[in-house]
Amino acid sequence: MLNFGMVGMNPGNGHPYSFTAVFNGFDPETLEKCDFPIIRQYLKQHHRNQEFISTARVSHIWTQDRALSEQVSAISRIPTIADSLEQLVAETDGIIFARDDIWNHFEMARPIFKTGKPVYMDKLLCATKEELKIWSREIPADYPLMTASSFRYAPLVKAAAQTVAEKKPLMVHGVSPCIWIRYAPHLLDALFAICGRDVVSVQNSGTDKRDIVTLTYGDGLQVVLEVYEGMALPMGLKFRFNAPEQALEVPYTDPTLESYFLSIAEMMKEFTAMAEQGTRPVTWQETLFMNRVVLAGIESRENGGIRIMMDQFLNDL
Repeated sequence: MLNFGMVGMNPGNGHPYSFTAVFNGFDPETLEKCDFPIIRQYLKQHHRNQEFISTARVSHIWTQDRALSEQVSAISRIPTIADSLEQLVAETDGIIFARDDIWNHFEMARPIFKTGKPVYMDKLLCATKEELKIWSREIPADYPLMTASSFRYAPLVKAAAQTVAEKKPLMVHGVSPCIWIRYAPHLLDALFAICGRDVVSVQNSGTDKRDIVTLTYGDGLQVVLEVYEGMALPMGLKFRFNAPEQALEVPYTDPTLESYFLSIAEMMKEFTAMAEQGTRPVTWQETLFMNRVVLAGIESRENGGIRIMMDQFLNDL
């Protein structure tokens, strides 16, 4: 049995509850204390305390606030509340870094990589070019590291990948709430699973907190991703082909949230498999590429919407 450590939380992010439930289940009596209605809904309706992973458990929790750690521990049946991040890392077999405040990832997680232990890092590695350059030197290419959005693992994404393989879309449109650096990886991870990573340029014609980013693929496909702070759910991707009736919608937050929850379960299964077998679900270069695309979107916006060519942007990584 593997013991994982759960690292959280940051404002607006309830992943420690939902990710841990895949391993430990949840306590029905204290679940109502969870601050996220959407999590309470899909755990009660679609998890129902089924066992999704039998070979691992979340044994430790650490957050920046003891009272918060105690709340997550009670709801998520985590037996040990660590007094420090160092204790959590030392006493577990792998780390689930469930914070998506990307700008804190580098400083908080840097010591973890010195241990060689498997790491899941929510969505993205880091927030600046300088940090990414340092990590490209410090983290071995075969390190058991997984950065991901659970959108990549949604059943509808797998079906869409087959459809797109059979007929080329004319364009793709994606929408998401929140801000680009936090939620663009949701759209990008699913997009890359469906369309591949042959992105040749990135151009952001939006403004801060209202990003409108065009990705151009090598075959000419253009993808427009809009990430607006304050936008309401749902979020997802829409593929348009050569007839209106062939438009394909791929929501991340589906109406019943069943697909959404199952995507989280599948992602945690893949992390467990990586921890058990040492085989990364995506290559180091693919991990770096995701981060490069997000940073290119920021650089384009900050420079008046210039077009960033991906073969030149951080191509020394």
